[in-house]
Amino acid sequence: MIIRPAQTLDIPLLVDFWQAIDGITEHRPFGGDSDDKNLHAEKVLQHTIHSENAAVLIASTAENEIIGTISGHVFEKPGVNLAKVGVVYSLWVDEERRSQGVGQQLLTYLENTLTTKGAQAFQVGWDTGNTTAEQWWQKRGYVPYETIASKVVSK
Repeated sequence: MIIRPAQTLDIPLLVDFWQAIDGITEHRPFGGDSDDKNLHAEKVLQHTIHSENAAVLIASTAENEIIGTISGHVFEKPGVNLAKVGVVYSLWVDEERRSQGVGQQLLTYLENTLTTKGAQAFQVGWDTGNTTAEQWWQKRGYVPYETIASKVVSK
């Protein structure tokens, strides 16, 4: 397995990988419902790959088959003790490769990358009721501290 930063030429592969997992979560109030999901994913990847405060990482086989991905950025929260927070998102490992350390290696690499970009703490979210994700993140030291709810306004 190889873990490396994503590059512009990886975007088509990542878009395909991200789109394959897009339909898994039923309630996605902020995203995932764009008319052109591929274009939206391409724009997000372009921005993140080229940002000084962000990273997109890929875990792949020697044959360049993507088996996992993770993204994150350093977000500044003025007025709090740890003002630079590394926000982790888009961690996904191919189902056949789970429980083999791929996710842990991606997370460690991302945490190290974002720390060099100034992160003083890390934050992540997972879907309500996903006890597998909750246990996975808590095993790695992430502790829930608030619940965020959404409501879609009907017109």
